[in-house]
Amino acid sequence: MTAVATRPRRRTRNSLNKESIVQAALDILNEEGIDGLSMRRIAEKLDCSVASPYSHFKSQQDIIKIIISQGEAQLTETLRAARLNGKNCYEKLTLIARAYYDFSGHNQELHKVMFNTVHGHMHRKAFPKLPTSYRVFLETIRAGVRSKEFRIKEEDYPSLARTMYSWMYGIIVLDMTGMLKKRGMGDPLDEGFLFFRKILLDVE
Repeated sequence: MTAVATRPRRRTRNSLNKESIVQAALDILNEEGIDGLSMRRIAEKLDCSVASPYSHFKSQQDIIKIIISQGEAQLTETLRAARLNGKNCYEKLTLIARAYYDFSGHNQELHKVMFNTVHGHMHRKAFPKLPTSYRVFLETIRAGVRSKEFRIKEEDYPSLARTMYSWMYGIIVLDMTGMLKKRGMGDPLDEGFLFFRKILLDVE
């Protein structure tokens, strides 16, 4: 008598937890982008009913906010680790910028969600204060000003930190959209480093 194949039982909501749901959402985000992410797709990934993720999260936006928060924590840790290898504040800044650029390249879909203007309202809700990744730039420039390594006034360092952070974001967006490759640019950070070196160290 031939045995009848039976379909494996689907996972129950009790076998799920928030961590597995968030990880499934992150995997989908990395593989398919934000447009491919849905509660139904998460359920398919976890082999459970569509209702199961809702037993842990009220909506998909709640999951995205956690992904954003975790991404920001990961980015901040990466920047702080890179800063430790610098011999002086200027070198620390260049290492931070490199680490930020590399992080965005290795986590493109995550970075889009973290800083994309379409989902900017979620970013602000996830971070009612300044992003901690920005604070790494701010703290490093402040340290350089107070140690007299940087030749700018102390009251100007917040503006310079915002400028440098915005420059990094702009470079990343241009790179993600292929604009830098179309222009045939070499290292996209070198030009900016030379500019900031003149401002910070007052050298040609």
